[in-house]
Parts: sequence; C-alpha cells; structure tokens
Amino acid sequence: MSGPMSGPMQGGISSRPSSYDPNDPFADEPPLLEELGVNIPHILAKGRAVILPFSYKKNTPEEDALLYESDDLAGPLILALVLASEMLLSGKMHGFSYIYGFALSGCLAMALLLNLLSPPTRPLPIWSVISIMGYSLLPVNVLAFLNIFVRIKKLDKFGVLLAGLVVLWCTIASTKLFERGWQMRDQRYLVGYPAGLVYTSFVIITIF
Repeated sequence: MSGPMSGPMQGGISSRPSSYDPNDPFADEPPLLEELGVNIPHILAKGRAVILPFSYKKNTPEEDALLYESDDLAGPLILALVLASEMLLSGKMHGFSYIYGFALSGCLAMALLLNLLSPPTRPLPIWSVISIMGYSLLPVNVLAFLNIFVRIKKLDKFGVLLAGLVVLWCTIASTKLFERGWQMRDQRYLVGYPAGLVYTSFVIITIF
C-alpha cells in the first residue's frame, strides 16, 4: 500500500466527471474532437504564433514540441478549405486544384530542403512541415477574404504592397516556427527564401 495510487481515484480525486455512469457503454469514449485529432487550444496557440511571429514566449520543452514539432493537420486543412472557398467566391473556379497542387509540391520541396539542412540525427517529418506551412497560410486567407470585396490587383501600387506584405508575413511566421522548433537560427535565411517562393505562388493565384 506504500506505492503510488492508480486508477480513477488517484490522489483521492476522481478523474471522471461527476455524471459518470458505469452502466453507460459510451462513458469511457473520448470526446469526438479528441478522437478526430482536433485540438482547439493547440490550433489557437499555433494561429497566435503565426499572427504574432515575434512574440516569443519561453516554453517548456514539452510545450515547444506540442507547438512547433507537432504533426497537427486539422488547422492546415481548415485553412486550405477556407482559402479555396474564398477563391471560389472571387470567381476562381479552379481554386481547389491550384491549392492542392501548390501545397503538395511546395511542402515536399520544403521537407527535402529542411532535411538537407537539419542534422542527420534529427530529421523533420513531412507532416510537421505540412503543419507549419499550412498554419502560416493564415495571412493569405485574410488577403483572399479582402479580395472577395475589393479586387487587390486593381489597387495598383497599394495592391502590390499589400501582396508583398502578406508574403513577408507568411515567410517570417513559417521561418520562425522552423527556427524555434528545430534550432535553425543559423539557417533561417536558407529556410525563408524557398518558403517565400511558396507563399508568393499562393498570393499570385489568390489575387490574379
């Protein structure tokens, strides 16, 4: 009896909700979002890291692994579907195929490059690359939403400036995530250049 207590009454406090019914066959089933791999707090945290790429907060190694090294694909999938829908509302009927093609080729190329730059003892999984690149599409989603109401390409110099700002924002956000999660501070410019090319492609198909 001197060992640690285990089970539902660990620490004298039950881990089950007060409405737990042992006769309910679905009582031990995880929530639907958890079963589907959708972690809302994680999606919000990673979205915040993209919106505010310079607001670095000192995290524990476990939090860093969850934020930067995770292979969460729910957020990127949502952003890609929203972007395709926004392009459809802008009159671009082939938005889904364009996004799929550029996302697949861009992420594969980035995964290859990043694994060449990273130490052999710490390879980057393709799913982590897709997750970071997908979350960093958030500024492009904002641009596509604005393009529904105001054609960016008709704004002349202001439209070019806005498009360049979005590309820079996406590039910095993705580079910061790779830099913090995979210790690529010295290679950040080598990572940022191809990432900028990928997001330039997305901005071009969004506004033209």
